[in-house]
Amino acid sequence: MSTSTTPPTPPFHRLLSFYSNRSPHPDTQTIRLQDSLSGNLALGLDFPVALAIALGRHLWLSNTTFFSLNIHVPSVRVTETLLEGVKVEEKRDYSCGEIVGLAREVGGWKSALDAVGLWALAADVGTGALRGADVRAFNEGTLLAGLERRRKGRGDVLPLWRGGPISVAGHSWVVKKMFGVDVYQADSKDD
Repeated sequence: MSTSTTPPTPPFHRLLSFYSNRSPHPDTQTIRLQDSLSGNLALGLDFPVALAIALGRHLWLSNTTFFSLNIHVPSVRVTETLLEGVKVEEKRDYSCGEIVGLAREVGGWKSALDAVGLWALAADVGTGALRGADVRAFNEGTLLAGLERRRKGRGDVLPLWRGGPISVAGHSWVVKKMFGVDVYQADSKDD
């Protein structure tokens, strides 16, 4: 009796699966532009920022046909995150400058830019510190689902200058009605 083993999913592909799993279609290995947009909205990004990032992702990773913006996840050549190899302590918090410096040492300016993006998306909204555990989860490809859970309530609203909404209540209502995304919902009736 022979057993076949499936190789583990690479970290970058696990990050992309956050978007492909949003698709209502049975093929969850393909990311449509709509899936990217709704995934970005679920992470708490304001609509224009979410759309710009989704378009950029699809222009950079598009690998189906010449005129299609779909991404077939298993065919994406990138397998590791740009922060792969950045040594962090899980229980420590990092400022933007610290994480950018660590990333630059490992992967140059591209990794430094990715570190800024990760910091803007995942750093604590009160302190501005990025948890080492979040960097590790990003490198393992498991961070985005946790971020989505954090952004369900209003306790972790991204500030405008980090890509968050101008009006939290208005943003929440619009993305729920137009895209079916629950983000920044009122925590209580008093809110």
